[in-house]
Amino acid sequence: MHRLRLTLILSIVALSACALASASASALEFLDNVTGNTFTATSGAGELRDVANGLSIKCEKDTVTLANGKITGAKTIEVVVDFEQCTFLGVVANSLGDVADTTGNKRGLILAPAKGELCTIKAGEVGVFFTVPLLHIEVPSLGELLEVNGTALGVITPLKSLTTGPYTLELKKAGPKECGVKKAKLAFEINHNGTPLEAEEITKEAITADKDLEIME
Repeated sequence: MHRLRLTLILSIVALSACALASASASALEFLDNVTGNTFTATSGAGELRDVANGLSIKCEKDTVTLANGKITGAKTIEVVVDFEQCTFLGVVANSLGDVADTTGNKRGLILAPAKGELCTIKAGEVGVFFTVPLLHIEVPSLGELLEVNGTALGVITPLKSLTTGPYTLELKKAGPKECGVKKAKLAFEINHNGTPLEAEEITKEAITADKDLEIME
């Protein structure tokens, strides 16, 4: 009888622990049903680099407008990032089909859509896991076509603070690549040669929401 009672107590404790863990895992979200909230983002210089060879697309700045930064769910966002003054090997690079700059002022514009989802990197560290659809970038003066797609991971701060921001989203060189079961893997391919290269995005964004929001962990 004592053994049966002890077994029941241990089972209840185990179930309670699982329930608490599940509740904790599901608590990561934007607070108070902020679906429809919009935000802007700005950054200084950044780059998308081929990890093995160091080839990179460099942009002097980027922006996300209120029209292009949207919170779409408790954990999800959608953005279109305007990368400006972009170059590859020192010459202008732009989204395929956009008007190429011929003035020599390096005004290459790359428009990059992405979807993001909050995720836990580790205790006390929250990330935004981005999915980037296939993006075609042309380098008119070199006759090169670059293709970028895959997933990327940035660390977002602060947490548990009800504010419009600014929030900081940082994608670091050799930064974290795993977020739970998800693993960031960005690919960079030149002239559709069938040999995609491992790539990483390096940027630091300042994000300001249109309305107060809070990232609950």
